[in-house]
Amino acid sequence: MMLRSLVLLVMLFGFSCAEKTVVVREEPVHRPPGLAVASEKALENGKKQLAKGHCKQAIHEFNKALEKDPRNFYALYWLGVAEGMCGYYPQAYERLNLVIRYAPDPVWTARVYATLGLTLLYMGRDDDAVLYFERAKSIDPRNELVAVYYEGEDKKHKKGKGKLKKKPKDEEGYRITLKWMD
Repeated sequence: MMLRSLVLLVMLFGFSCAEKTVVVREEPVHRPPGLAVASEKALENGKKQLAKGHCKQAIHEFNKALEKDPRNFYALYWLGVAEGMCGYYPQAYERLNLVIRYAPDPVWTARVYATLGLTLLYMGRDDDAVLYFERAKSIDPRNELVAVYYEGEDKKHKKGKGKLKKKPKDEEGYRITLKWMD
């Protein structure tokens, strides 16, 4: 792209630039529209596979979406969910920790925090899970994952920190996140 721009400038100003100042500006990097479309198509295919419970096929599709558009927040998030559904909790945790930075709005920030809390529950890190559930609840008190697995502090009796309601079984917790698929 840069070379094409330089060639055009040389053609416009001629080969003798001794008395002329040529300003070469680097054009912003844009992904071709075909890649964005391909990324969205792979994302949708991944979500369909995930809804069917086919986590490994979903992981494949989400990775394809990210090959086409590495900044696709939804492909990153759902890849983390698919990894969790497959039982790859450390990978899911790392992925979700990365994706939190790219959440498009507070609702999605709360969802990612709640999903991180859930992943930590599966990893047996209950105290850390409570911290993420508290973060999610502070943003969105009606978050579905938080409502199922976390009970906030009892403000009436001032009993301190909140506590967990129950532990998730199999992939039930990740199934709750599927409600967030648009």
